[in-house]
Amino acid sequence: MTHVSRLQYLLLVSCFHFTTIAAFTNFAAFSDRLVHADDWLVSRGDAASTGIANGTLPKAPKLLWEKSWEKSGFEGTPVLADGKCFAADVEGHVYALDLTNGNELWKLDLKNGFVASLASRNGKIVLGDYDGNVYCLNATDGKILWQTEIGQAMAGGANFTDNLVLISSEGGQLFAFNLDDGTKAWEYETGDQLRSAPTIWNGYALLGGCDGRLHKINLQKGTSDAEGLPLEGPSGSTPALLDDLAIIPTQSGTVLAYDMKSSEKRWTFIDAERAQEVRSSPAIARPSSSQPKSLAVITTRNRRVLGLDTSDGKMVWEAVVRKRCDASPVVCDGRAWVGGLDGIFYAFDLKDGQDVWNYQLSGQLIASPAIANGKIIVATDKGTIACFGE
Repeated sequence: MTHVSRLQYLLLVSCFHFTTIAAFTNFAAFSDRLVHADDWLVSRGDAASTGIANGTLPKAPKLLWEKSWEKSGFEGTPVLADGKCFAADVEGHVYALDLTNGNELWKLDLKNGFVASLASRNGKIVLGDYDGNVYCLNATDGKILWQTEIGQAMAGGANFTDNLVLISSEGGQLFAFNLDDGTKAWEYETGDQLRSAPTIWNGYALLGGCDGRLHKINLQKGTSDAEGLPLEGPSGSTPALLDDLAIIPTQSGTVLAYDMKSSEKRWTFIDAERAQEVRSSPAIARPSSSQPKSLAVITTRNRRVLGLDTSDGKMVWEAVVRKRCDASPVVCDGRAWVGGLDGIFYAFDLKDGQDVWNYQLSGQLIASPAIANGKIIVATDKGTIACFGE
């Protein structure tokens, strides 16, 4: 199967149809969060899918290194852990690169390609291909530690809770596997396609569904407390959390915000004149000295990047780009970092949406950027990974 046909496959399957030990354990978990505080370990940066990266970045990032592979292409977001960049392409290759210089540390060739993001935890890399095979790899050498199947393609990146890895399938299931050995802990069925990665909130997994519901799954039981919150249309986006507020776009262009404690809808954003499908996931920008409001940053398919006030859903600013943006934005150091299908990588000022920096790459930017430790990684559908920084 060629790269082009895989991209066509993605479009076809897009969801248009509707004690001491305890103390030690807690300390170990806390230590793990400290060690990886500035790493980019899951597709949306953290368990709450905020799209927030810590740290500072240069005003005008420079290209530090660039690696390209023939007959390759990247559609899933890389992960950055322990000074390494891990990426998987549509031809079935998995790469580990030195984040400092881009040198290849190891490469694994697998049968089928990958369109979903990778995920990293405790020295393991988890990823799933478009035929429904899920792999857990040793991050040190790429050795396969365990392998399982989920029936259909994994389109959204994995997430973690305790020692479980959560994986959604285009078949409509959310699976929980034990990270140690790959045994299945539970399975939840939505009844329609899932392209959303799971977001973790207060003991629950949140999923945007092609059935037009925001699903809330108990992480201990693998069951839902209710049938889900109405989204006014199908969604393939991953919900982003601002504390207890879940923000999620739909394919019709509507953006909704739910208070997850009360299950009440806080607001709805819709631009009736210029509404356009949203396939990306939001990023959350918390208040700062230069930007007093919390924002949800959204990219749309009509070439717009929007900054929405999270308190009421009103648009604070908008930016217009040359071609549409399907990649989800990432927020870091007062800017929203966005990749377009024209290969331009943008930085927009969070206070007013001004384009303050951009860089032209070869190929489309379908994968979202990954940011960690002062470095920005972007990957193109032409098989290039580029690293920017100081």
